[in-house]
Amino acid sequence: MKTDHSKFIYSIGVVAKRLQVSVETIRMYEREGLLLINKMSSGHRRFSEKDVERLQCIRDMITEKGLNIEGIRRMMSMIPCWKFYPNCSIEDHPDCPAYATLKAPCWALEGKPEICENQDCYNCPVYQMHIECDQIKSLYHTNTEPMTFQSYEN
Repeated sequence: MKTDHSKFIYSIGVVAKRLQVSVETIRMYEREGLLLINKMSSGHRRFSEKDVERLQCIRDMITEKGLNIEGIRRMMSMIPCWKFYPNCSIEDHPDCPAYATLKAPCWALEGKPEICENQDCYNCPVYQMHIECDQIKSLYHTNTEPMTFQSYEN
C-alpha cells in the first residue's frame, strides 16, 4: 500500500518548534532508526500528527524515563514483530534479522526476508503500534499465538 501523503502537513521546522527540539535532533532520530520519515517529491520532510506523537514519545523516554537513543532503539528492537505480522511463519524466522538481532527495530534493519522486503514499513502495523508510548511494555507480553491487527489502511 502506498503512503497517503495528504496527512503529512507539518514541516520539520514546525515539528521541531512544537517539541522544543532542534531540527538536527529530529534528523538524528531518523538516522538512528527511531523514526521513518516521509519525504515529498521535492525532498522535503513532512510529518503527520502520528509522527509528532511518536517523536513526543521518544522525547518522553529520554527526558522523563532517562533512556538514551541506544536504549530506545534496543527496546523497540525487542518488540516481536513476527507475532503481529500475519504472514510471518516459523519458517521465515531464520532468515529474519528482526528475529535474530537486537540491533534495531524491524523497520530499520537491512536484509528483510521476502515476506517484508516490499512492504511500506511506515504503514506496517508493527511500526504504527509503537506510537502509544505507555503501551510499549504490553507488546512484549504477548502470548504464543500471533496477534491480530487492523489492516494497513487504518
